[in-house]
Amino acid sequence: MTTESTQPGLPAQPPVTAPDPTAPDPTAPDRNPAARKPGRGRLFALGTLLVLSAVAVGGGVGFAVLQAEKKPKASVATASTRPAPAASPAYGALADGNHFGSLRDLLLPLPSGDLLGPDDPGIGNDTVLDAAQFRAIFDEDIASASAGDRAKLDQYFNASFIKGDAVRTYQVSNSLVVELELRQENQQTAAAGASWAKELADITQAYRAGPAVPGFPKVHCYLPPLQTGDKLDHLECDASVGDLYVRLSAYGVAPLDSSSAVDLLRQQLERLAIPGALT
Repeated sequence: MTTESTQPGLPAQPPVTAPDPTAPDPTAPDRNPAARKPGRGRLFALGTLLVLSAVAVGGGVGFAVLQAEKKPKASVATASTRPAPAASPAYGALADGNHFGSLRDLLLPLPSGDLLGPDDPGIGNDTVLDAAQFRAIFDEDIASASAGDRAKLDQYFNASFIKGDAVRTYQVSNSLVVELELRQENQQTAAAGASWAKELADITQAYRAGPAVPGFPKVHCYLPPLQTGDKLDHLECDASVGDLYVRLSAYGVAPLDSSSAVDLLRQQLERLAIPGALT
């Protein structure tokens, strides 16, 4: 579990060098607007408005149980009636806010009726990245930044103690694709990433207010500027649950079906809930 909450803090003001999150991707296919792939283009470790414009795909996690067929024995009637011990959960949250189990299991499984969405270029679908793989993508994303900015971002990354990152997207309908991302890291930086995203959105004063997530008043959702005549819309939400930074991105035909997107986020946050914690 990630317990390094007393490690060095974050840089005071990490540089905002991300490209315009509303810029269209010239390589995106036109046959299905909601499945267009804006490209990776996000600085993963920032957990802020820099983590925009990525669409990956994902699928639900299924479990298959195979049992060997056995013939009943004559003494079956005298078998012990003692109940079998309850199996330990494969994933979940501890009271201290840290999560255990695979990030793949912690991600919301594919709801009934949903289909898989498009790949996130360079990452794939239903993907879990370990710390080294995440670091490689992070280094690629910040390669064009100045030496000074890279040093500050590198300091932020090291302070985060990132253990892994996972993405999964859901083709909710022909006009809506939703991505969920979980990043496991230091609890301090997970919380800071979500709050910093809100601060940046508030500072720009260009983002439209997003919908609320029922039961989770601390979650912040926002919509990038929408130009007159735009056929696509985009929703971003940021949250943290203990040692997990949680991000939702939704892309779809305007007007965006934000209620369906927010409901998926609600289900995801409930899956990650810390025992005894108040939302």
